[in-house]
Amino acid sequence: MNRAECIRRLRAEPFDVLVIGGGITGAATARDAASRGLRTALVEARDFGEGTSSRSSRLIHGGLRYLEQFELDLVFEASRERRTLLRIAPHMVRPLEFLFPLYREGRVGRLTMTAGMWLYDALSLFRNIERHQMLNEGEVLWREPTLSRDGLLGGARYFDAQVDDARLVLATVRSAVEMGAAAANRVAAEMLVEEGQARGVSVRDLAPPSQSSDRAGEARRAGEAGRASEWEIRANVVVNATGPWTDETARRGGISRQPLLRPTRGTHIHVRRDRIGHKRALIFESALDGRIMFVLPWGDLTLIGTTDEDYEGPPEAVRPTGDDVRYLLDSTNRLFPEAKLTAEDVISAWAGLRPLVAGEAGEGEDEDDVSREHVILEELPGLLTIAGGKLTSHRAMAEEIMDRAVESLVEKGAAEPAPSATADRLLPGGEFESLEDLLGSLEKRGTALGLDSSALSPMAETYGTKAEQVLDLAAERPDLRERVVADRPNIAAEILYSVREEMPVHVEDIAFRRTRLGLETEDFAAGVARIAAIMREELEWDAIREETEVERAEAIRQRNEIFRAELEAGGA
Repeated sequence: MNRAECIRRLRAEPFDVLVIGGGITGAATARDAASRGLRTALVEARDFGEGTSSRSSRLIHGGLRYLEQFELDLVFEASRERRTLLRIAPHMVRPLEFLFPLYREGRVGRLTMTAGMWLYDALSLFRNIERHQMLNEGEVLWREPTLSRDGLLGGARYFDAQVDDARLVLATVRSAVEMGAAAANRVAAEMLVEEGQARGVSVRDLAPPSQSSDRAGEARRAGEAGRASEWEIRANVVVNATGPWTDETARRGGISRQPLLRPTRGTHIHVRRDRIGHKRALIFESALDGRIMFVLPWGDLTLIGTTDEDYEGPPEAVRPTGDDVRYLLDSTNRLFPEAKLTAEDVISAWAGLRPLVAGEAGEGEDEDDVSREHVILEELPGLLTIAGGKLTSHRAMAEEIMDRAVESLVEKGAAEPAPSATADRLLPGGEFESLEDLLGSLEKRGTALGLDSSALSPMAETYGTKAEQVLDLAAERPDLRERVVADRPNIAAEILYSVREEMPVHVEDIAFRRTRLGLETEDFAAGVARIAAIMREELEWDAIREETEVERAEAIRQRNEIFRAELEAGGA
């Protein structure tokens, strides 16, 4: 993951496939292309996963609620892909026990839930982590005693899986690079269309010159920074995988059509887990409007989500609103009446856009009912667009669009490449027999360095076998064994490892995506300052650059905090 080397290759080489968009779909498409032996490029205008792919509910799931819309194909595919991801990313994708409480006033009754659970197991070919169980009222309360008892009928217990979505994107990009792809973040692209065909992209490097010595040197020699930061990349097939920016990317490429997407805003919040006291993941119908919601364990925190509201603004401007946060708090308080959560309990809030494909029902269709299916379009000869879909199915979506891309390449005279290998190749860090054995090895070594298990267990689940490289840094420098923020497990060695190995350009890339410190602590200023100090030392920033980087990160957090003023103005 050397950015300067990838930029050099993007300047110098032609490619078979060029992917625009470094979210999970674009990253997976590049990985699939590289696995077939194709010359592959990936460019992302922002950071890898900065959009939707770092702002989800962080679930790898079959989509239990999609049974209501009879999207059986979607559930079958997602169940299969859940098994695949548990296998190829065993450190990152972890089984998660769910409880679905049933209430007298709910839409879903016991008979309907029982039938749905059997269908859910059947669509996973009865190879889910465990079979479901139907529970009576007492069995539900034994598992979650703080649940509301008013009208409780019982519930269902079943399994899905959980992942750090931003880390999954990064691991997927890294896997693509290890297989030969050239990938770079902070590179804006516009399609090159010649004689009615897509021929590649015109790109501009948005990273400050200090991030690439090659670029800085070229700029000095040319005497003009602009000339060094812009160039063309030629490719036989271009894939538009830009998520919420899909329509904008097409429009900038001169493609005129009706908008493909109907984006909806999904907001999530973090609170301390002991404020609710739940032991496992909860999926439930909000007592406010019947919408399906989640209360999910996230270490010592709880992740609550999500809303589903139509959104019409620029994708980069999406943020949580006061109404969103109030809805999440009120819905959770109805489920856990003793929690009495208020805005003061919210550690952080964030919002992302679901790039849903607009259906024939259009604006008259409820947001919850818009399909999560994906579509693949050939917009021009040599240009494929993929839109829609869900995090769980990203690998299968990438394989499908690359099958289409291969057809195009073969029609142009290319040799048939190797088949996709992504279902069997482990993601980086997953090369171990047992997570327990890996953790035991890390704890033995980490304890000798003075680290405690509360730091080492998350490290194993984040980096897998590559956690050894983090400990190498901690062994060399005692100061890197310190926690970045007192109340979070991340140690300073993780920051330096990220700077050297994971292609961050800005402090925000580490604060919000390489780690989740930007969302997990109230002591945000201290965390950002420590990250900036490590980056300044390693990348030889000056004081002005360090200050600018801190301000950029703080501005993101402040934008996400506007909901507090909105709640206060509304009397909440």
